[in-house]
Amino acid sequence: MKVYEVLASSRFLLATMNRNGVSADDIMYLDMFYEYRSMLAEGRKEIEIRDFLSNKYKISVSAIKRVMKRLNDEYRL
Repeated sequence: MKVYEVLASSRFLLATMNRNGVSADDIMYLDMFYEYRSMLAEGRKEIEIRDFLSNKYKISVSAIKRVMKRLNDEYRL
């Protein structure tokens, strides 16, 4: 499949993502996001979760905080 074919078949989704400032690169944080939410549901403290995930995924605590905020933003269709 050619790049233009992928873009054409996903035009609406990609345009909506662009309009909302969502980067396709954020897909690499989805597993971390689900793990974060799961740990929150278990009753763990946010700072404890961020420290754990920072060590596991080798990114800073502040980056984790930014990613969690960004992935929790409301999406306008």
